[in-house]
Amino acid sequence: MSAAAIGDPVNDLIDDYREVVTRSEGVDELVTLDGVREASQPLADRINRHGMSALLAARSASRRFVADDGITYGAGVTPEDEDDPQGPQVPTEPREWALDPLPLTFGAPEWTRLEHGVRQRAALLDAVLTDLSGDQLLVRSGILPGAAVYGHDGWLPQADGIRVPGPRQLVMPAMDLARDRNGTWRVFSDRTQAPSGAGFAMANRRITARVLPDLHREVDLARLRGFFYKLQQALVAAAPQTEDVPRVVILTPGALSDTAFDEALQSTVLGVPVVESEDLVSRDGRIWMRTTSGLSPVDVVMRRIEGDAIDQLDLRSDSRLGLPGMVEAARLGHVSIVNPISSGVLENPALIPYLPQICRHVLDEDLALASTQTWWAGEPTHLSHIVTQLSSLVVKPASRSGNSNSIFGWELSAQERDDLAMRIQAEPWRWTAQDPLTMSTAPVVTAGGLEPRSVVLRTFAVADEDDYAVMPGGLGRVAVRADSGAISSLTGAMSKDVWVRADPETLPTAGETITLPGRLEGGTAPGYAAPAPRVASDLYWMGRYAERAEAAARLLRVADNLVDDHAARPGTTGHTAMLAILDAVTEVMSVRPGFGGDGEEASERRADPLPHLRELTLEPRIVGSVAYSTHRAVIAAQAVRETLSVDTWLVMSRLERTLQHAVPQDDLQELLMETIEGLLALAGIAVESLVRDPAWAFADAGKRVERAQQTIRLLASVLGVERAPVVEGTTTEAALLAAESVITYRRRLTSGLGTMSAQEAAVDLLLRDVTNPRSIAFQIARLVEDLELIEDEQTLPSVRALAARIGTLDLDALFTDGRRPLAEALTQLGADLREAHRTIDAAYFSRKEPGRNVQWVQWNGGEESW
Repeated sequence: MSAAAIGDPVNDLIDDYREVVTRSEGVDELVTLDGVREASQPLADRINRHGMSALLAARSASRRFVADDGITYGAGVTPEDEDDPQGPQVPTEPREWALDPLPLTFGAPEWTRLEHGVRQRAALLDAVLTDLSGDQLLVRSGILPGAAVYGHDGWLPQADGIRVPGPRQLVMPAMDLARDRNGTWRVFSDRTQAPSGAGFAMANRRITARVLPDLHREVDLARLRGFFYKLQQALVAAAPQTEDVPRVVILTPGALSDTAFDEALQSTVLGVPVVESEDLVSRDGRIWMRTTSGLSPVDVVMRRIEGDAIDQLDLRSDSRLGLPGMVEAARLGHVSIVNPISSGVLENPALIPYLPQICRHVLDEDLALASTQTWWAGEPTHLSHIVTQLSSLVVKPASRSGNSNSIFGWELSAQERDDLAMRIQAEPWRWTAQDPLTMSTAPVVTAGGLEPRSVVLRTFAVADEDDYAVMPGGLGRVAVRADSGAISSLTGAMSKDVWVRADPETLPTAGETITLPGRLEGGTAPGYAAPAPRVASDLYWMGRYAERAEAAARLLRVADNLVDDHAARPGTTGHTAMLAILDAVTEVMSVRPGFGGDGEEASERRADPLPHLRELTLEPRIVGSVAYSTHRAVIAAQAVRETLSVDTWLVMSRLERTLQHAVPQDDLQELLMETIEGLLALAGIAVESLVRDPAWAFADAGKRVERAQQTIRLLASVLGVERAPVVEGTTTEAALLAAESVITYRRRLTSGLGTMSAQEAAVDLLLRDVTNPRSIAFQIARLVEDLELIEDEQTLPSVRALAARIGTLDLDALFTDGRRPLAEALTQLGADLREAHRTIDAAYFSRKEPGRNVQWVQWNGGEESW
């Protein structure tokens, strides 16, 4: 649609849009040739009332809310400094989630029909999985060819006989659907291993409700929350028998997973922890979660990794994501793996041609939800069709592992088609082909107006006693370009919220009371209060980096003020004081290059400090800069987002935007103040919104260790050196300003200092005063409280001793001999804090060795065979 049509009424807009849709031979999800879909009428009315300008504003708001909520597809690595146990790593940037503000809409009757088909297909797939992991009667009777099953990479004989408690083996299946040119919904892919996207669907709904609040309130929608309650019930029902509340974990590939946000959001909704393989151990036939207070038993593993990667001992020896012993624990019935590790065989498109017959045989029903027309080359007649019609088919490997990209026959040259035909004929059981599916389109808001894009819908089902419950809606995804039918989040596909108009007779209402299963009542609560060492480490470093960024921003702000006042007046006392603070910037921030030293570059930076001060604020490649520390805090938080308040992302995303979008014309003082405001908001969330449990204690401990170290460096570089009195007045106030203590200091000056000098009073305020939230003594006292909450036994005695020693420091003695005792005392305090950090690190942040390849050793007559 052209930009000129933006102001037209809805009928003209629909006519223009229908013209584009008709040319693409698709069935539009907003309009048909007969007019607006009934379910989409409120959306069309909104366009009519407000026009495209409002939709463009909604598009902009969607992007802003996605950024504010920290919704990403993929995540980054955390490169740490020399103290971090993980060592330096190469960072990668996450991709921001893309959400179109216009939802897909379903009327209640249409959704009821689709929901019936999804429920039936889920039950059918469950029946197939149950049979294949048991008696295999479908293969024995010839209904399902054995080669279609046993030749698939998802067939795992090691899982034979392993059953999940309860009436259903397939706990949470998902299906990818599209509407064809005749308006029929067709399944083109079953997702039965570890289907992702339910968390993204919830995130989309939350944002769309904020972007279109009036419309969201006006339309009576089926809510999504009930689906997650059903999922919670299903996970509990799948647990082995236990007297306690079953312990459930979500096993993820890690913070670098493309779907890390999806997993974290489901974790917060379900109230279960996200774990990586290094957080688990196998012992005595059971699976245990490593925590900072010991081992905690695990009853249910909701896996988000491939089935064959879950155990290096029984399955793939080269996996770095699994845990040796997982299959054995499942075989013994001590842990339930959801979905079962053998469920990947159901994703085999070679099964699709046989599903109608299996459905009639197993369920005594006709298959309600059609699939894309599919041929399996293992069937001779199908092979002949594939080879002869190769130029008009979409060819797919039966197994998704390795290079499993679809091959579009019409895009191949004659020689390439011949080569592909030979490959298929050589291993026919490995190949399938499908008719190309002309997908329906949905309107997407672009800068030039509405554009039709091919759309797919991922639906989610969950075992509900002896049936399945279906999420009312799901995750909609649309193609990147109007001329493309390829839809993948990896290539930047946009997502859509999916609205289902509520039917009081068939769908739960928003106010429906949801009853949790009886197994959640009573028993001993597992209380995952103690985090895994990986989580504790990331929380600790998040606290350290956030505090490091704040301290740097405050000091740079003070330095910038001094530069403005004195840089153009060399030889004055003010200029001397400025140089002293610039040297302190180098020492406190531990930045290289800095202002210190006698080299030519250092001299140039001292002569013109402002460009380097800006670099130390905005350049993320300079280790120790504000941007660097802020970004590391964000990445550490992304690794443990399920443990943090949702408000955290609003603050962190705005912090990063402030630093990333700055331009040379921006005032440095204002930038630094905005950064400090954001970091103060982040600290406020920790104070006001987080429960005081061990997880919080680790984050706070990192903050206290860092603030104490920063204050020690500040005192050592500014007040630990004796200077001319006229210079010290300025440098002392500068240090107190950087430490947010100058107001108290001035009040004490006016009230009288007794026998103390002004410099002694400053040191007392920042070193010994336990009532000052910025003093070293205060940080050590809070660190003691954190360690007590963690129930520490190793570090606590030495930190308590350190707190007592600070209280006994004699100011008079510290200020003798040119303040050498003060410098020595500060050096010793810094060393003691580093030792406390190392002790905490060794006690709580120890990481398991990365998964190793398992070398198989077979014993043959006393000889080893590798």
